[in-house]
Amino acid sequence: MSLHARCGSASVLGAPRPFTLAGTARVYERARPFAIRHLALDLVLDAPGKSVSGTAVLDIERVDASAGEIVLDAVGFEIRTVELAGKKARHVYDGASIRIAVPESARTAKVRIVYRAVPKRGLYFLAPDEHVKQRPHQVWSQCQDEDARHWFPCHDKPHLKMTFELTVTVPHGWFALSNGELVKRDDKRGAKSWRYHWKMTEPLPSYLVTLVAGEFSEIEAGKAAGIPVTYFVPRGREADGKRSFRRTPEMIEHFGKLLGVAYPWNKYAQIVVSDFIFGGMENTTATTMYEHLLLDERAALDVTSDDLIAHELAHQWFGDYVTCRDWSHGWLNEGFATFFEHLDLEHKLGKDEYHYALRGDLDAYFGEANGRYRRPIVCQDYEAPIDIFDRHLYQKGGLVLHMLRTMLGDDAFWTSVRGYLKKHARSIVETRDLMRALEEVSGRGLEQFFEQWVYRAGHPDLEVKIEHEKGVLNVGIRQTQKIDKEAPCFAFTLTLDVVPEKGKTVRHSHRIEKPSETLALPCPERPRFVVVDPDFAILADVKLEAPFDMLERQLAGAATARGRWLAAQPLGKRGDTPSLEALGRSLSRENEFWGVRAEAAQALGRTRLAEAFDILKTKIKTKHHKVRRAVVQALGNFRTTDAAQMLRATALQDPSYLVEGEAARSLGQTRQPVAFDTLIEILDRPAWADVIRVGALDGLAALRDDRAITHVLARTKYGVDSRGRRAAIMALAKLTSERKYREALEELLDDWNPHVRVDVVRALCEMGDAKARAVLSRHLESEQDGRVRRRIREALLELGARPKEREAEFRDEIDKLKTEQAELMAKVKKLEAAVPQKK
Repeated sequence: MSLHARCGSASVLGAPRPFTLAGTARVYERARPFAIRHLALDLVLDAPGKSVSGTAVLDIERVDASAGEIVLDAVGFEIRTVELAGKKARHVYDGASIRIAVPESARTAKVRIVYRAVPKRGLYFLAPDEHVKQRPHQVWSQCQDEDARHWFPCHDKPHLKMTFELTVTVPHGWFALSNGELVKRDDKRGAKSWRYHWKMTEPLPSYLVTLVAGEFSEIEAGKAAGIPVTYFVPRGREADGKRSFRRTPEMIEHFGKLLGVAYPWNKYAQIVVSDFIFGGMENTTATTMYEHLLLDERAALDVTSDDLIAHELAHQWFGDYVTCRDWSHGWLNEGFATFFEHLDLEHKLGKDEYHYALRGDLDAYFGEANGRYRRPIVCQDYEAPIDIFDRHLYQKGGLVLHMLRTMLGDDAFWTSVRGYLKKHARSIVETRDLMRALEEVSGRGLEQFFEQWVYRAGHPDLEVKIEHEKGVLNVGIRQTQKIDKEAPCFAFTLTLDVVPEKGKTVRHSHRIEKPSETLALPCPERPRFVVVDPDFAILADVKLEAPFDMLERQLAGAATARGRWLAAQPLGKRGDTPSLEALGRSLSRENEFWGVRAEAAQALGRTRLAEAFDILKTKIKTKHHKVRRAVVQALGNFRTTDAAQMLRATALQDPSYLVEGEAARSLGQTRQPVAFDTLIEILDRPAWADVIRVGALDGLAALRDDRAITHVLARTKYGVDSRGRRAAIMALAKLTSERKYREALEELLDDWNPHVRVDVVRALCEMGDAKARAVLSRHLESEQDGRVRRRIREALLELGARPKEREAEFRDEIDKLKTEQAELMAKVKKLEAAVPQKK
């Protein structure tokens, strides 16, 4: 599971809402009557004034013979002069775009614009203040998806590429990084300001232009694939930078060999900035990373930054080298980058880690698809492009690529991808280009595959029941998702590995095309076990039912970790003593893959049985940090004094930040009185990415103790780490719905951080007070961030439709019923065991 983002889908009771909101117009690709061949910027940064001024020179070339003007995106500029071919140009500027008249006789021309801007987006100016004194002086850009227009004039769409150069004047002592090659630097000691000139000779779209300026330490990492590799980190974080970035050269070499296209640019730089609004941004040749990528020694015990580094590096091919022609096809950028996170994991640690990472992505996608909305991966119905930068684009997109790899085989898949990259090098692509590349090499017809997995919303929910009787293995397969004319059942090939008592595993593959099917497979001897979908070839939510003996043997003896962990959940649902003991044995195997042990721990925890608790408590000191984290998470299901005492001790002291944070979260879930003082004690304990404070705040929210309200409210204030603030905002909404606290949250809708504003909207929704709709409606009128706008629109719908009763009350009742059910099951099992069986 990736730890480099604290994001989650807002859960709702009942089915997810439609993705397309009322009034949303379909987005089509914008016209390109003129191509921009080259853009040269000569800018001066005014850090105190948070402004940029200078000159933009654009070399344009006519595409449409009848076009009379070029339209450039430019938001909130102070336009001083506009020239065409050295002469004053006729133009109109409306605050959002500049329309410049171009004579029909002009095939090419040079446009020169002198301007000043105080960007609201796109270019961000950082400085310390009375609340955040440690914040550095920095300036950094973030242009994706269409925010370049806030600091330089451009055609701000991904389908237009241009060469680029930037000359920038910065304060004395600052370094400035941009795309391409550093042509010249003027950094004389006595000068009041320094100048840097960067030049990019290969084309890129406006969203991949970058500028970062500030005080940084440079770490030279030698060369990979013949190009220099460098890292830039805040001063004093050099050791953390080397630790976190160390595998970058290896990744560059590996990805190039895998793709048959060596790293395609003249350098690769990674720079770490403060308060970045994403985890990373793949600007061509120069990726920007957020500060949580840097790991101290303790964080590095069980956290890696390799996933984020691999993701942004993969974009240098997928997104930068070949670029989606329109944001609706953005999965060609983000799906591939997400897929490469797991390919790097497979290269480094093997297939089990690869499959378990895919499992994490599947769960993330299900969280959004089952709780928030479902949409096709390729989707043109959105208000702002950022609306579709979600778990469908990233996680589902990556999973679809894994499915294609599995279905076609490595040889055909990678040959196709190599051909796709070479054919469309430095150009733009759409989904059909990838599909045709795969078809040409494999000889397969892939229209049905792309139709149901890429152009259609949803996924199959499968119930698979396995029985053996009279020499026949019966496998019942039922698709339980909504099935109608608009959403027919999914068609896919289901693979089963039947493992006999003696001899080799027999693989069966069957095409499933009906809502309900039963396979009758000849099997004279009862098999040891049957692994369903052993290669993770289907993007589906699979619920498995099989006899105990098969599940027990599968958990202990399947050839792959995936085969073993698939048995854990159905064993946990059985809840009987033999099943619990089987899970306990799996959890106890120190040489078992950690993901299998974690699944066993979670399955035990979900039972809420005293017998399961007795097993879990013996493993709270297990050596593997990730397994220990799963154990403390599972212990949060038990509302007992014993569970609370064990979790309290772990929350107070553990070698791992993440285990302490998880123990704090679980401690609150026990609802025991001892939890409150401990959670308050560790509430401000420093940790990587503020994970301990976040865990403590989540724990206080679960504890439901009114005494926590004032402590939580204090952590919503500006000056607290943003991850902690966001956790506090959500915790406050779970603790109270009082008017004064709702109004306190409403004031935070003006916070500078869009992630904070998103969570404020989610929290107001959690409170369920329809009176928040008026404030949200007013804020929607002025909100510029697409992520926040989307959440507000969803919240207005939900608050308008939601019944007055508090959802928290429903959740508490459900929780109580689960505990009572577990206790009743335990009593029934004991009674059954005591009754003599007839022979």
